[in-house]
Amino acid sequence: MEIATLQKWAAEHFGDKTNALSLDYGVARLLVQAGQLGEAVLNEKDVDKEIVDVLFVLVSLANRCNIDLAEASERYLYERSPKEILARISGD
Repeated sequence: MEIATLQKWAAEHFGDKTNALSLDYGVARLLVQAGQLGEAVLNEKDVDKEIVDVLFVLVSLANRCNIDLAEASERYLYERSPKEILARISGD
């Protein structure tokens, strides 16, 4: 599924519920889901499920902030060098 399709699907099926939540709650939920992903990785169990949960929360946050993830990916991933991307995610 393409990112744009996923964003549209999330908005159509869950937008009324997720839009009612505060952005602070959305960020907190993302942190909770990231923690659950960490546990899944350590336990080598349900990693795919937890990654999808993180992805859903992230997509929902993007929708709330009117961010087109496909466009942002082009701008902040595809147009950057691998060295620059790795420096951003490693904290260098």
